[in-house]
Amino acid sequence: MAIFKCKMCGGTIEFNEGDTIGVCDSCGTKQTLPRLDSDRKTNLYDRANHFRRNNEFDKAMSIYENILNEDPTDAEAYWSIVLCRYGIEYVEDPATRRRVPTVNRAQFTSIFDDEDYKSALKNADALQRSIYEDEAKAINEIQKGILEISAKEEPFDIFICYKDTDANGRRTPDSVLATDLYHQLTREGFKVFFSRITLEDKLGQEYEPYIFAALNSAKAMVVLGTKPEHFNAVWVKNEWSRYLALIKSGAKKSTLMTFYPTSRSIAFTSYSPYFNDYNYLDNPKYETFVLENAY
Repeated sequence: MAIFKCKMCGGTIEFNEGDTIGVCDSCGTKQTLPRLDSDRKTNLYDRANHFRRNNEFDKAMSIYENILNEDPTDAEAYWSIVLCRYGIEYVEDPATRRRVPTVNRAQFTSIFDDEDYKSALKNADALQRSIYEDEAKAINEIQKGILEISAKEEPFDIFICYKDTDANGRRTPDSVLATDLYHQLTREGFKVFFSRITLEDKLGQEYEPYIFAALNSAKAMVVLGTKPEHFNAVWVKNEWSRYLALIKSGAKKSTLMTFYPTSRSIAFTSYSPYFNDYNYLDNPKYETFVLENAY
């Protein structure tokens, strides 16, 4: 009997060779299993699923893509890419104790039209296909709700992306600087998405509709940070990478992406290689730059 880590909670799943579904010993979730025909592939899945459970979707996706390069018939790898694309995080329902999906990367495209979802179904057996279809229905309903809420939101001019608290729950210097920037921009008449204020009356699981709406409507983004690791913090990167993807896809008419590292002693290129093609600002008078270049 082999052992695999649960893709939802990280618990243990025991299964026999050839099994395509299993049940987690910890959370009790019945779920699909990948085709584990080598220790290397098992390790790749464990690494990728670890990243995905921790909401590091881009890191996880690159590993799933590597798995598909070696085995383009692995249904679970296609499905895992879908989970990354839609930012699926499984959380415990306090009423039922079941693991249910939440969507952290909403798309305008329905999951039913997603090519990787179609490939997952094509390469799955009957048991896997049934679970994929049930999960896709749940994800589609969640996404429909997100799109309905986001459609009612007024468009934003500028999106401020930053790390709000540190590992101990204390407010970061980035947050203080972002607050100052927010107030300066709003005094100039701009509608600014600033999570500390914009989302202050929302629960964590209710954030996505408003983040999605702001990312798609904002004409400029300011990514503000005082340390390299703050730029690559999970939820900070989730925001700027999605905005970057919109620019690269041509979905945004504006090609402006503004980054404001607030520590001059840190080399700009140390933050992220993705930043090199976009406007970089290391100037205390950042609000002037944003106002002059956002339109």
